[in-house]
Amino acid sequence: MTCCKSTEFTKTGFDVCRFLLDESDLPGMLQGVCDRLVSSPQIFASLMVLVDQDAGGMVTAETGLGKELEEMIEQLKQGSLPECGVQANATEEPTAFTCDPVPDISSSSNQTPENGVCISIKCTSALHGFIVLHIHRQYTISAPDLELFKQVGEAVSHALRRLFKTEKTRRRIAELQATEKRFELALDASQAGLWDWNIKSGEMYISPNQREYLHYHGGESSGTEMLQTIHPEDKDRVFSILNDHLAGKTKEYRIEYRVRAKNGELLWFLDRGRVVERDENNMPVRMTGTHQNITRQKQKEHALAAIQQQFHEAVNHERQFLQTVIDSAGDPVMVIDLEYTILLINKTAARLIPGYTKGMDLQNQKCYQLFCKAASPCNNANFPCPVQEMQLRPNRVQMIHKPYHGNDINNTFELDVSPLYNQDDQLVAVIEVARDVTDRLRIEKELRDSQSRLYRLAHHDTLTGLPNRLLFMDRLHQATIRAARTKKSVAIMFLDLDKFKHINDSLGHDVGDGLLIEVSARLQRQCRESDTVSRMGGDEFIFILDGIMTKKDVGIIAGKILRSMEKPVLVEKNVIDISTSIGIALYPDDSADIDGVIKCADLALYESKKQGRNTYRFFHPRLLENESHLR
Repeated sequence: MTCCKSTEFTKTGFDVCRFLLDESDLPGMLQGVCDRLVSSPQIFASLMVLVDQDAGGMVTAETGLGKELEEMIEQLKQGSLPECGVQANATEEPTAFTCDPVPDISSSSNQTPENGVCISIKCTSALHGFIVLHIHRQYTISAPDLELFKQVGEAVSHALRRLFKTEKTRRRIAELQATEKRFELALDASQAGLWDWNIKSGEMYISPNQREYLHYHGGESSGTEMLQTIHPEDKDRVFSILNDHLAGKTKEYRIEYRVRAKNGELLWFLDRGRVVERDENNMPVRMTGTHQNITRQKQKEHALAAIQQQFHEAVNHERQFLQTVIDSAGDPVMVIDLEYTILLINKTAARLIPGYTKGMDLQNQKCYQLFCKAASPCNNANFPCPVQEMQLRPNRVQMIHKPYHGNDINNTFELDVSPLYNQDDQLVAVIEVARDVTDRLRIEKELRDSQSRLYRLAHHDTLTGLPNRLLFMDRLHQATIRAARTKKSVAIMFLDLDKFKHINDSLGHDVGDGLLIEVSARLQRQCRESDTVSRMGGDEFIFILDGIMTKKDVGIIAGKILRSMEKPVLVEKNVIDISTSIGIALYPDDSADIDGVIKCADLALYESKKQGRNTYRFFHPRLLENESHLR
């Protein structure tokens, strides 16, 4: 029985190997292997598991297994391999060994108890797996049998490697074909073609879309025929550049030349190429490149060159007319090149040159030599160089010269400087138009000073310089807007000097004014940057305290103000003791109306004076009741 068994195993192995030679589909290959293994009378079930670690996937095939396979598949999906599979994957060399069959189907079927054989599959380091065979227990597995199964596993591994290599090659060919197609489309869109020259045989391949220009009728032509189509005036130049590249003197062959078409039309072409193969003696064997029709581009270039030539001729012809035009301008006008040479200058600018006399030749002279008698270009912040500025920023710029280009006339000039480009769009000179703005600047300054004085007179107290009622109301309005946004309060402090009328009447208005000036200075020193103190008239002052959180904060500031008045004031040799009374109201706590909160502060001031002066009081609603009672 052992001999018959081995013979059957051998036949099965050969059957599997013959099948693997022709199969090129992965699922079909795996299933076919399982089916052919089970075709042996000794084997009644097989399971193949293939694990791809790179893709993180798993492929299975089976023959002869029952519903137990479903449970096994669930375990495999969770990444749990049977013990024999783990052992097969752990070995580096191909192997086959006996094991417990998985899944075990003997208990749930009519099958007799069976033996198991596990065969390892080693495709690549990332692609491996195993085959589990269910063999009737009546058959004993021998060492030759295991060797045969190991060879079957090696055959499967080899076939899988071949299959994946073939698939990889197919994909690479598809990618190359797609790339070649894109390259052909790009060449066609650019009116370019390929050429491939076998230098030893003289044969040359030219893309079909270019053959009509070179009298080619087939896919292959000689290099000599190509050269015969080149215009005679260009042929020597083409030969020279080509020979230099063939000799290895240049890295690339690049040449523009003319070709006479069949209809007699003269066409322009651009050839670019490179030697891609040399023999053992470093002689060129093969050269490839591109061939592009640039006739339209050349026609445009020639047309543009003709227009530019006409333009320059017209400029030269009318140069004298231009000189006449700029001489009629009342402002100084100059054209200066990048070497500081004066190309054009009008009479107004010439008269600003120190020592200028009528008839003096000024063209082609250096501007720095003429105007400031210097030996090198100007580098002075009072009259910056327009040529240097234009080279740094090639756009229209304005600058101030005081004096003009460093001459000895102490006037202020405003320069409007523009770039002048040539036909190649390169900066070649600057166009400078200047105007004397001395009087304009003086008038503008006087206007600004007048506006500043008018604004100050309209918004500040003329005696103390503090904000007046108009500016106070504007700042109070802004403070209430901020208070609504920040959810904080605004404090209004109304104060006047105690017994000021007596001081003013007894010592005179001049002493009274001096006292108010000193008091204003002391009050300003108690202000925060965000606060405002203004004079409302007479000896009345009012504070705006912004961003107030609590009454305590206001009380601290009021106390500082009272203490600032403790030091006597010296006015015109009169030592005067002063004090102040303060009334405080909060917006919007005491009133949500601007006029209302000022009135509340005024009532609080009245209460402060009733309490003996030299103190401060906060507004309280009962003060409104007292006011109503007094009325």
